[in-house]
Amino acid sequence: MAIDHKNIENLLKYFASVRVYEEIDSTNNEAKRRLDRDSDRITLYVTDCQTAGRGRRGHDFYSPKGSGLYFTLSLPLCSDPADVQILTCVAAVAVCEAIGSLSDVCPQIKWVNDVYLGDKKVCGILTELLSDEQNRPASVIVGIGINLTTDHFPAEFAARAGSVGDIDPNRLCAEVVNRLIAMYAAINNSNFELKTMDNSSAELNRQNNSKPELKLNLNSILEKYKQLNFCIGKRVQYTDARGGHAAEAVDIAPDGSLIVEENGVRKALHSGEISITPTE
Repeated sequence: MAIDHKNIENLLKYFASVRVYEEIDSTNNEAKRRLDRDSDRITLYVTDCQTAGRGRRGHDFYSPKGSGLYFTLSLPLCSDPADVQILTCVAAVAVCEAIGSLSDVCPQIKWVNDVYLGDKKVCGILTELLSDEQNRPASVIVGIGINLTTDHFPAEFAARAGSVGDIDPNRLCAEVVNRLIAMYAAINNSNFELKTMDNSSAELNRQNNSKPELKLNLNSILEKYKQLNFCIGKRVQYTDARGGHAAEAVDIAPDGSLIVEENGVRKALHSGEISITPTE
């Protein structure tokens, strides 16, 4: 099913400017180009084809025509820039919940920004802080790429990439965005003015359908992130300035960092990549 501007807009609960592209280099790049025009509003950039998709740490993100859903949500900045990693965690929860609500699969998260089905990656997330011409933080953007199919992927990608299957990309996009906007508003409390599509004030803390008594807030979202993270309790490998390490992932800290334990000593990983050590 083709991506349709009106279809997405009609499915959104909260007000956002929607921009759909037949093809673009990168939706994150487009958000950067339009910073001076869109930084004061919620804006959604969507495509099903990126010619220069980007992932974390300078990696390319393979995003060919007809294989996936690629979009960037630009949000007005209303919190400490250090919370960018928290927003990545929030986005991962939103993606997992949205996919689960539209299918019978149960995605999980690999710290910090990848969503998996089984042992294959189906989604990547790239969160970036944007600054204005005076180098002042102006907005934050969340780029999300979801594989809908890998039928036409080259063998080297298909071996490690999975897909979410037959899901309407318009509905999937709207489901992720609805959750992400609500969560962003919740973690920023009164600092973020949230409007529904009919321009009425939105009531927060009603987004958790499975446990309506549990209010939507940073603690509850991070608890979901931890529950969905398949790294906890696993042996992992990572590299820092001192070289390679083997440790056990034991917890998620309140700032979204991964707590690992090596030789009885615990350490917080604030960035970087980990790999899961295969069990014998």
